Amino acid sequence: MRFLWRYRRPLAPVHAAVALGTLGAACGAAVDGWKTALLLDGALAAGVAWWLRRRRLRDKQLRPAKRVYAIASAGTAGALLLAMAARGGLTPPMPGLLLVWLLATGVPWWWHHRIRDHGGLSGELELWETRVAHEKGALTGSWLSDFEQVADGNSSRAIINLPPGELETAQAVSATGRVASAFGVPPSNVVIEATRDGANDKAQLSLYRSNPLQAVHLWPGPQLLDHETGVAPIGVYADSGHVPYRFWRPGSGPVHDLIAGTTDAGKSRLLDQLLAYERHSPLMVSWVIDPQRGQSLPDWQDAVDWFADSVAEGKKLLKAAQREMYRRNRLLARMVWTDEKGRQRRGKASFTPTPELPLLCVTIDEAHAILADPDCVKIAEDLAKMARKCGIKLRLVTQVPLLSQLGNSQTLRDMVAAGNVVVLRTANRLSGRVAFNGAIPADPHALPREFPDGSTTSGLAYSLGPQSRSSVLRTFYVEDPYDWAVTGETTTLCEEGIKTAGKDYATWRQRRDDAWSEPEPTEEEQPAPAMSPVVPADASAIDTVHDYLTQRGEPVRTGVVAQALDLPLPTVSQSLRRLGEEGRAVKVRHGVWAAAPETADSDAPTPEVAA
Repeated sequence: MRFLWRYRRPLAPVHAAVALGTLGAACGAAVDGWKTALLLDGALAAGVAWWLRRRRLRDKQLRPAKRVYAIASAGTAGALLLAMAARGGLTPPMPGLLLVWLLATGVPWWWHHRIRDHGGLSGELELWETRVAHEKGALTGSWLSDFEQVADGNSSRAIINLPPGELETAQAVSATGRVASAFGVPPSNVVIEATRDGANDKAQLSLYRSNPLQAVHLWPGPQLLDHETGVAPIGVYADSGHVPYRFWRPGSGPVHDLIAGTTDAGKSRLLDQLLAYERHSPLMVSWVIDPQRGQSLPDWQDAVDWFADSVAEGKKLLKAAQREMYRRNRLLARMVWTDEKGRQRRGKASFTPTPELPLLCVTIDEAHAILADPDCVKIAEDLAKMARKCGIKLRLVTQVPLLSQLGNSQTLRDMVAAGNVVVLRTANRLSGRVAFNGAIPADPHALPREFPDGSTTSGLAYSLGPQSRSSVLRTFYVEDPYDWAVTGETTTLCEEGIKTAGKDYATWRQRRDDAWSEPEPTEEEQPAPAMSPVVPADASAIDTVHDYLTQRGEPVRTGVVAQALDLPLPTVSQSLRRLGEEGRAVKVRHGVWAAAPETADSDAPTPEVAA
């Protein structure tokens, strides 16, 4: 029985012939069995008509040849059943006719379902239909097409066709984990993303026998930067395609950055690569703030134009950047230039870096420590809003991109999130959603901590930039960042820029050396440790909790919500109280909440009924 069930699809004609012979023998042995046969024939005709109509309504209508095959098979089966009932069952020549029917219907069926070379997906095709596309599957009603075997022999591709009006690409992407479960492979071996044409009723499936991102990809060097477009690759996708990153857009200006990821996810190694690009380009100047006394980026302390290794020093750097921004604003507003039509004009509203006026890249590592100062938040907001047109780029690096970690500034987060966003593995599900603002349906929290062989997954990430692919990437690994830091030349500001930056810029090395020469404070002199900030219930957390309540459709305890969303319990409690005040959630009893009736799913019980 297990064998027959496992191979039920290729054995379908045999099963049908056995069923037909059994029914024919029963009808032939019964009195007036031909009446029963007529009734069964009518039911068969009605069933076939309903099935064909259902496929047509779901926009999965059969081709003419397949439709003729289905109708002819059912029609001849009905005629054969009636003949067996009239002849008394399986009496000659009925067994021969039944065998002829089996061959006539079975040969086309077996030819259609033969084992094809579908890029290694012949077995996966059946798995998809039985485990993914069924009524309770992850993508009900979907089917695969356009199979392709990749030349490396390690991967296969197919197009996921989604039922129009029922499923969309984002839902297919979010179902990656369940699809991997259906195939019995790690989630990192399955990639589902949008197709190149962006059709929302399709998705691209890539299945890997072994994850190509498990191998470390060394950074080839700064020559990859295209100075014409301002784009450089920072890693590879699973299909070996490069991950583009934009430093600036010609005629528009720099693109701000938001880089997030938990401890040991690979943020510092990504910064090594970006700073190496900047150092070896005459069109970029690097200013870096590392409040951990330079420990996060030790190789770059003497390799950039300004390195601030404390919060106080970082504040000086930001003030100097703000002064440089205003100087450049005045300079570009009064600049006389000739456009492509030969007309002389005054004032430029855009920026393209040149050796005379290079791009100034301000990197703030551990941004939460710097942005705890309200003055620094104000300056960072000004830079994010106004510095792009005059060639100053802001790069924020943090573990958690929540508002509480970015100075509680929605403006600042929105401005940097509109540029390059790279999110490595996060400690909770909320971080990725906040950073991407829903632009790509990716969940960095689902990235594994280790590969199956125990090697690190540092560098695995999702990126939103020149390409908005919802595919996992791995950043290049800079094998020897110190070598790139001591080679090349440090690009500096022009003479006017140096004057504008002022004494703080000119003397930062001396201040650092003086601080290093001072003895460390004793235990009595050490400042009291600051308490870790409580993560407030901002708009993103509130919406996440509300979505969970709506999808759950039944009352749930606060602790269950916190565990399911991987959020701190105080954050969930605050979010639920806010939702209750806004009328979007109902408190069923102490510690138990449910979505308000008007926002819950129509099939979900109301809190009163559920209670």
